Amino acid sequence: MEEQLYRKFYEIEQKHWWFVARQRIVEHIIQRRLGLPDGATVLDVGCGTGAILEVLSRRFEAYGTDTSALAVELCGKRGLKNVYQCTLDTFPHPDMRFDLITLLDVIEHIEDDAAVLRQVRGYLRPGGSFIITVPAYQWLWTSHDEVNHHKRRYVRSHLKGVLERAGLKVSMISYFNTLLFPAALVERLVKRALRSGDDSALKVPQRPVNSLLSSLFASERHLLGRIPLPFGLSIVALGTTEKT
Repeated sequence: MEEQLYRKFYEIEQKHWWFVARQRIVEHIIQRRLGLPDGATVLDVGCGTGAILEVLSRRFEAYGTDTSALAVELCGKRGLKNVYQCTLDTFPHPDMRFDLITLLDVIEHIEDDAAVLRQVRGYLRPGGSFIITVPAYQWLWTSHDEVNHHKRRYVRSHLKGVLERAGLKVSMISYFNTLLFPAALVERLVKRALRSGDDSALKVPQRPVNSLLSSLFASERHLLGRIPLPFGLSIVALGTTEKT
């Protein structure tokens, strides 16, 4: 991504409804579905400016990677120490194995997503877990994807297939950001018709609207894993390596 996006994310990640709700969903999955003990080793691949890594660091021995020197610098401003400018190919602790690896809206930026997922498998302990989120539906492609240098968007079957071919066992996969899908779809279709390049997704709405959107999106954490969400703006996948 471009430097101005990292600076913008650092500014809004702890207040914009989308980032805040996604964080609450990820926390819920870790607490309710994984039950990781305090002190477990966690790696956040593509950690960006560190908003979620900061949360993970409160309970776990957490590490982060990002290819951007600016992202690592901004993580340092949050007081995060174990953050490295690298890919998994060049991670400075190649012998470490993790209880959990997260890739939150990361693999859509990578040309060879399957290769990275095979590397993820290698860095997980036997029985270790992963959480992955990606944007959904190629037909929802907008200027937001262009600005963020996305390579693709996914459907559920596509993501599941890539994960399984990488040797990862999927225990839960679902669309999410479902409740807001109709409104978002209308907005994107209007922008497409008007050929608007304005990336309003990065603007923080007025406080009442921001709070409402955050609450609606975050409420889906109680549904994930209980009932299948048939569509949504994003996909989340949870799974493990095979125990040996």
